[in-house]
Amino acid sequence: MSLLEEVPVRRNALQAASGPASRRRVDGRFISDEPLAPYDRHVRRELASWSAEALQKLEGAPEEPMERAAALARAHQDAALIASYLGRPNEARLVCHAGLDCVAEQAESSGDESILLFGFGTLVELSRLDARLGRTDEALCVLERLSGLSRGQGLSFGALTIAPATWARIGPGEGGAEGALASMVAIETQRTLLGSGRHEAALEMARSQGPTPADPVLEAMRREAYLVSLCRLGRGEEALLVAALWAAEAHPIRRPIFEVRHAEALAAFGDPVRAHAIAEECGRRVESRLSAGPVTMFDLTIAARVSRLLATLGDPLAAELCRTSLPAATAIGDVPLAAELALRILATDRRDEVRADALEALRAIATGSGYRIPAVERAVEAEDGPLLARSLKARAPSYPRLFERLLGFPPDALERQF
Repeated sequence: MSLLEEVPVRRNALQAASGPASRRRVDGRFISDEPLAPYDRHVRRELASWSAEALQKLEGAPEEPMERAAALARAHQDAALIASYLGRPNEARLVCHAGLDCVAEQAESSGDESILLFGFGTLVELSRLDARLGRTDEALCVLERLSGLSRGQGLSFGALTIAPATWARIGPGEGGAEGALASMVAIETQRTLLGSGRHEAALEMARSQGPTPADPVLEAMRREAYLVSLCRLGRGEEALLVAALWAAEAHPIRRPIFEVRHAEALAAFGDPVRAHAIAEECGRRVESRLSAGPVTMFDLTIAARVSRLLATLGDPLAAELCRTSLPAATAIGDVPLAAELALRILATDRRDEVRADALEALRAIATGSGYRIPAVERAVEAEDGPLLARSLKARAPSYPRLFERLLGFPPDALERQF
């Protein structure tokens, strides 16, 4: 019996704890569709150094076929991400398609079919790009075509072709590509459904999936999609029951996720007192992890989400948690996360010295990170006046050369066509 099926069995034991909150309308301010499950959470680095490092690694790509194919695939994925964060989605899409062609070429020239597997990461980036642009059906279509391999359908994207017979040779096997692909597609599909507000589809998918104890990240994502969808659909009683059940589990990944999600659900269904108590406890735990180190992106993601909930509840502890987390986010180098924390400090802390430090962090992001984050620019301009426009070359000096090395022409050649 799966955990989802166990819930009705334990209904009487948990219903007393759900209180009147389950009978109220949902307040969507407290619920986030962004998953906390720690899947492929790359650090969104400052764009100048990121593009310079990607170019350096590309120019130093090894000659051994498998290692070279891996390096080239990584270069294309990095370039696509950088282009996306620069606000150049058409270039990001071109880089993704060039990456697929490159994988196919490397597999053919080396005679090693397993190199074709490097195309999966690029296809996921292509799906994510479509999702960020609001092209949900296109994003899901990419994932559906990927999942077709497990149904014997084969795969064809540009020059990248994996016939059913080829997949039979490189996909199956314990710990092989087949299981990894199934997990990747399931997680990305749930993320896309949640991010696009398709909560009924996300709920149905989570229900239809069997438990995956051997894959704790997929299992966390499945449960998170189930719970978030219940909340968004206003099914408070069920949401509070599963949230309480899963938050009580002593699991290193699921417990911190579902403690936060339980607090969010309580707040969303009208029990701010209990939500506040749980959120404060979550904040103390994550502060302890940040102090003990080493700090991970998962720790910082939990910290940011707890601070968001505390801020929405009107608790000044939100600012303190952000102050604790901001230096760690800056040290790890995730620019949008650091921006979120600094902006929350400005919104919740009235102390001049604290606000000055947060504003200085936002100035550095606005003028030196390469990112264009509207809320950051508004905060800085409110204090300093209009920001000077920065060119592509100023925001990411190595990006044009990286793009040209991968595609054979500079990005401004595209602009000259229009």
